[in-house]
Amino acid sequence: MGQHKRVTALNSMDCFEYVDACLKYQENGYADKHDAYKLACEAIGPSVANLADLLVEDFKEYYGKEPVLFPGVLDTLSILHKSYIMGLVSNGRTKVQAAKIEASGIARFFSSVCISEAIGVKKPDREIFIKCLDDLSVKPLDAVFVGDNPSLDIEPAKALGMRAIWRRNGYFPEPQSCDGIYSNIDELPGMLKNVD
Repeated sequence: MGQHKRVTALNSMDCFEYVDACLKYQENGYADKHDAYKLACEAIGPSVANLADLLVEDFKEYYGKEPVLFPGVLDTLSILHKSYIMGLVSNGRTKVQAAKIEASGIARFFSSVCISEAIGVKKPDREIFIKCLDDLSVKPLDAVFVGDNPSLDIEPAKALGMRAIWRRNGYFPEPQSCDGIYSNIDELPGMLKNVD
């Protein structure tokens, strides 16, 4: 929504329509940003030369500074924090990911934050998972990993001996092996109790 306010060429369109169009083409963050913005703009009709270029530049400048959490994330993390020691494993650039984690207000819930650029390897490399487990002084058999990408999150966690819970989404097929599947974040506390 911040981008809609900052880029004047977007002012002629409805903010929510713009956000929906952008989300539709982002492929859960894996799409090429320029292609995704171009498709979103074509879908809602603004015919401004180089608009996708402007949007990519704005994205690069502001990414991580204005994160928006899914509804219920803070409440769920607060509940989980009372019963579990938690770590976060994320692929990405340290400066950007750390800014997102801090600005979103979730940093306080995690005793370890392992960001791929800082660790020197990224998911699915087992070393980033091992680093987080070591930080937490937790053995893989005593850990549960929660993620949304079967090949980057679920499979490597299972290969290390962790239990793994997958967040259902429309971007990836269901993993071949996992210990639970949820769609809404508020399902996670009950699911973790069942996995324990």
